[in-house]
Amino acid sequence: MLKNLNPNEYNIACIQEPYLNPVNLANTSNLKQFWDVVYLMDHHNSAGRSQMLTLVNKRLSKNNWHIVPVKSPNITVIELTGQFGKVQLYNIY
Repeated sequence: MLKNLNPNEYNIACIQEPYLNPVNLANTSNLKQFWDVVYLMDHHNSAGRSQMLTLVNKRLSKNNWHIVPVKSPNITVIELTGQFGKVQLYNIY
């Protein structure tokens, strides 16, 4: 599914139960080319497998979004900023 996610159609994708390779990372040929991958805060420090991840299209300026720290094994949050103000997007497993 991740390799078929078209960056020309989507800006953000909230993925549940992603395939993670043996080193616990989402890995497809185009993923890092088109998407910033947002893992759970403790993803790299935990022995457990992440149940979700959020993808942000690299076309979105990093000046207009950031990760909101949430210490939870089941929630990631990003905050988008623009002419519309601020919006927080929650990915909850």
